[in-house]
Amino acid sequence: MKKVFALAIALLISFSFLAKTVDEIVVKVNDSIITKDEYEKRLSRTIDAFKREYKGPDFDEKLKEIPEKLLNQMVEELLLIEKAKQMYQVDMIVKMQVENFMKENGIKDEAELDKALKAEGLSLEEFKKQVLLIYVPEFMKSREIRSKISLSEQEIIDFYNKNKEKLQGKPQVHLEEILFTKDKYNEETVKQAYSDILLSIAKGATFSEMAKQYSGAYSRQNGGDAGWYLPDDLSPEISDVVFKMKPGQVSELVETKQGYYIFKLVEKKEPKVPTMDEARAFVIEMIKEQKFAESYKQYIDQLKKQNYVRLNPKYV
Repeated sequence: MKKVFALAIALLISFSFLAKTVDEIVVKVNDSIITKDEYEKRLSRTIDAFKREYKGPDFDEKLKEIPEKLLNQMVEELLLIEKAKQMYQVDMIVKMQVENFMKENGIKDEAELDKALKAEGLSLEEFKKQVLLIYVPEFMKSREIRSKISLSEQEIIDFYNKNKEKLQGKPQVHLEEILFTKDKYNEETVKQAYSDILLSIAKGATFSEMAKQYSGAYSRQNGGDAGWYLPDDLSPEISDVVFKMKPGQVSELVETKQGYYIFKLVEKKEPKVPTMDEARAFVIEMIKEQKFAESYKQYIDQLKKQNYVRLNPKYV
């Protein structure tokens, strides 16, 4: 419970707009503001998250987009909260979310929650305000946009026919492996072991038997059976080799950070275009997401016209 609680608190704090100290205002939506300190803290956390997901040129390109996208996102969140206050009992939405949070974390009442929050440096009131900032925008998206999306059977058929070539999956390979770890083998000894294995296989031994004898991988106990993989599941140096192989073929030595690998391609599944029935659920989800994006933009554009929104020119 403590681990779940700590993770949830960390998430809530990461969205915090609460420290209304004297600070430069970056965004103002009616009477709600986002300060420089709040914006920069969230910007820093967002950049850190992107660093974990993207590398090299991809990250550099994404980095250019982050400040503007984050600023727009924060404006949209405040606009959705403003609209929610006009349409719903926002306090009840927050109350239900707090109760759900308490139930999930085994907290019996608000007094116990308050005590736990204080240990994390938060008051109950601050916690409720942060719940408001996280959950109310999502509530509005669900209630006012997603729930009103509809689609016809003809739309599903048309989307499938137009995009079915793009819907085909990726190839998959079933591999057996032998790993020579670098703490036990060097470049010279691994080449000798590789030659010995090929000679044994030529004389009738199976790759599985060789894996049990030589491999330092966990799959050794399964005779080297490593299972099925998609291209993205494997490191580039391995993927580039195994997806060019034919069933039954044994690879050359492949050097990686873990050591030297030999692979046997057991089976390969080529990608195929799914039938309408196979693709139906995915197609429906794709259409709904497209419609949501269009409707959400229209909804936000309308809210911007109905509310006072000011962005500090320094941050635009």
